[in-house]
Amino acid sequence: MTMPTTTELRRHTFAPAPRTLVDRVRDLQGSQCGGWALVPLGGRLFDAVITPGGETGSRVIALMDEIEGDGLDAHEPACGPVIEDPDRGWLIWLVPPGTSRRWQPHGVAACLGQPHVLALPPLNRTRPPGVFWRRRLHGDRLVSPAPLYDLFNRLPGPGR
Repeated sequence: MTMPTTTELRRHTFAPAPRTLVDRVRDLQGSQCGGWALVPLGGRLFDAVITPGGETGSRVIALMDEIEGDGLDAHEPACGPVIEDPDRGWLIWLVPPGTSRRWQPHGVAACLGQPHVLALPPLNRTRPPGVFWRRRLHGDRLVSPAPLYDLFNRLPGPGR
């Protein structure tokens, strides 16, 4: 039996799997910071919408599960990634990059893009204390900004 040549080996290697957003975030979250990552907003990853949490925020998450769950497994939360900061009473919704350029002024929801930076908690931090993933980052799924904007416009809540 002869050993394959380098050229033959190259013919049989597979291209690396496409990198999802969650893969790229995982790469940024090194052990030196306890799994936290400072991620620039805008760019190619995502922008962030900051809203009140509490009862109104929980209702919006449930409604976003319904809206974004069309065609998905009913046992999985469908809403895209949401980070909760219970100390500040905020929800941080990860939305497609460029959303901040199109976001209209809103009484209770601010959208941030470049030049802002967001500290992401470790992907496995899904409970308090402290900042945690209320809805985890999965694959490339982000929150749809249009229904998010509309829901916070319609629902009563802080500052409305």
